[in-house]
Amino acid sequence: MVSTIAPESGDGQALLAGVVAGDRRQLKASGASDVFSSAGLSHLIAVSGAHLAVVAALVDGVLIVTGVSRRARSGCSLLLSGLFVMACGCPMSALRSWAMLVATTLGRGTGRRGHAPSGLALAGIVMCLSDPFCATDLGFQLSALSVAALSLLSRYVGSVLDVLAPPRSYRDMRLVPRSLRPAVSKIRRYVRASLVASLTCQMATWALAVTTFGRLSLVAPLASVVVGPLLSPLVLVGLLACLLALVPLIGDVVMAAAVALSSGVVGLVRLLASIPFASIPVVAPPWLPLLSLGMGALLLVWWPRPSRCLLRRGAAALTVLLVGVFLRLYVLVPPSVIVLDVGQGDAILVRDGPHALLVDTGPSGAIAEALARQHTLWLDGVVLTHLHDDHVGGVGDLAGLVPTGSLYVGDGVSGELDGDLGGEVRLLVGSGASELRAGDELRLGGFTLACLWPKDATSGSENEDSVCLLLTYGEEEGALKMLLTGDAESDVLAQIVDEIGDIDVLKVGHHGSRVSITEGEAASLRAEVAVASAGEGNSYGHPTPECMEVLETSGSWFLCTKDHGDVTVTPGASGVGIALER
Repeated sequence: MVSTIAPESGDGQALLAGVVAGDRRQLKASGASDVFSSAGLSHLIAVSGAHLAVVAALVDGVLIVTGVSRRARSGCSLLLSGLFVMACGCPMSALRSWAMLVATTLGRGTGRRGHAPSGLALAGIVMCLSDPFCATDLGFQLSALSVAALSLLSRYVGSVLDVLAPPRSYRDMRLVPRSLRPAVSKIRRYVRASLVASLTCQMATWALAVTTFGRLSLVAPLASVVVGPLLSPLVLVGLLACLLALVPLIGDVVMAAAVALSSGVVGLVRLLASIPFASIPVVAPPWLPLLSLGMGALLLVWWPRPSRCLLRRGAAALTVLLVGVFLRLYVLVPPSVIVLDVGQGDAILVRDGPHALLVDTGPSGAIAEALARQHTLWLDGVVLTHLHDDHVGGVGDLAGLVPTGSLYVGDGVSGELDGDLGGEVRLLVGSGASELRAGDELRLGGFTLACLWPKDATSGSENEDSVCLLLTYGEEEGALKMLLTGDAESDVLAQIVDEIGDIDVLKVGHHGSRVSITEGEAASLRAEVAVASAGEGNSYGHPTPECMEVLETSGSWFLCTKDHGDVTVTPGASGVGIALER
């Protein structure tokens, strides 16, 4: 099936292979899976109950034509849907769905009424007895939560929607031709059912998804309503295309239709994911899923009667609260410089009100959580001090995570941005990088970042190529003067220390290596606070005892991210303020 679809041919084929054959390798390789995640639609490319329903309906439809009895049709549906689950690699969500299908079919065969919660409980018990570790599988957890919520809460969610937006009758469709009114009414009911199912599943799974992935998709309800109804047709046409692949002409036509539909779905998802702040990084406490379960249980016990007045007042109060929280966390931000804890790497966030600038992005896989901790949704710019992986590895993580205005590198380094890094830079800012050299300045709110180094063109490949920035805030009492050195060591500091003078805070070069600073340079800078960025248990021994001794002897308070987490520096009327994460 996968070779017939040829997922390497494009995103449309890659999605088709994911939803029909459970093969998502090409989706991940092309980055399309990240787009689905941003839109809150990862569940669409995971084989689950919706896929099995299509398979069962397809088998049932074929057998009805041949006159097979109902019991035989049920047996064939179970067998073929089970084979489909095996062909897709037996993902936990699909196994749970198939186990529920078996329980439901056997129940009907013995004359018992259908009851989704009982079927879910029975399927979960059987799966956990056969493999206890399946209970820790995220796909199983999300799938089980969704089914439980649909069976227990969907009618209540529907009643709430009916109170907020009462369903229309034929009398409200005066502009619709009489012959089309039944069809329009059916479409409305289908859209309502999709919206109810989407909202119910989102309510049930959002806490677990946010805790696991560290992202909250704000367009997920809209995306599910728009794209969700296309899943069943896509799976159906895709299965038919694979089954008819050997039939001349007809197989090609059906496959072309399946690829066209799949490509349209990918394009629609990309459009939804491109909406500003479609997905935002967040750091959720580990107890959030338990709180969500508790609220669901309270709703089941309490079951308040929906009231339009109460719902509108509650929605208004929630909106005011969310706007206030947004303004406080993302807009009305006091001036600060945060040396982020990104492990063995560098990333420094400069913020003032709604403005933010990132100096280095740390190693791959660390910057998203760090920005989420600091409630950062956009960046005016990114400065890459040099091209070592522990300083630029997170550029690819930023692309699609936060809107970014500009990207800056040292003099002569823009020509070195080729290969994967060059593509990530273009994806992040939509263009190339600007260059900085000694004498240039960047302004961000009340901050000024003056470039002190490099003085000549460099390749950005060595520690001594690092961009060094003198950051200042204000000119009177309460001002801040901080030196950011990247990986530059004492040989670079010796050439710029005379033009710096007394500073408040030093971001220690090269993670606090043995030769990062000399006694004379430390005495000249007279930094009150020195901050090094290093990973716990790193193999380099950073920060070294020699560096710490030099700085502490000069009177600096030495801090390191491996010990204290994020280190926040703030200017204040009574002097520089320091806040430690731990």
